Amino acid sequence: MFQSTVSSGIVSGLSRSITAAVDLKSVQEMRGLIQTDAAINPGNSGGPLVDIFGRVIGINTAVVFGAQNIGFAIPINCAKRDLDDLKKYGRIRRPLLGLRYLIVNDRLRETMGLPVDYGALVTKEGPHDHGVIPGSPAAKAGIRENDIVLNCNGKKITAEKTIQDFLENMFVGSVLKLKILRDNREREIKVILAERK
Repeated sequence: MFQSTVSSGIVSGLSRSITAAVDLKSVQEMRGLIQTDAAINPGNSGGPLVDIFGRVIGINTAVVFGAQNIGFAIPINCAKRDLDDLKKYGRIRRPLLGLRYLIVNDRLRETMGLPVDYGALVTKEGPHDHGVIPGSPAAKAGIRENDIVLNCNGKKITAEKTIQDFLENMFVGSVLKLKILRDNREREIKVILAERK
């Protein structure tokens, strides 16, 4: 009845992160999304988000229920990467770094007496966890608990651009250049990303 319907929309944000309900029992964190106010309704996920020239820039994926016209799309380059993985390997491959961390902000800096107000503090989440997962690429590269990762590939780590956001645009086997702070000394570390199992 309403085939070939088009709505105009504004891209109001990039690299957005949401927690989406897959069904009534499970949720999934999605990162690196395009936020748009184009109408995305239940049932039309998987449709294209196109620019003014008709080029597909994303795959419509999620909406915020209860809000008006807040929708999210997977960037088309991410979708292409995943399709290439499916064709080559029969699965979608995600890169693994192997760190647990807290994003450093003014409050964390004051609470823990840290020397910087940005970055990612490598720390364990619980008494039986490891801040650096044993055997992971981060462990092999020599990263330790209490290191602060200041930047990835020359770009500052912040609450708006976390390590996970950088990983979203990388591939298994990519080299990630990290600048870390350890004992008030900056160090450069290169990490070769492995496949997340």
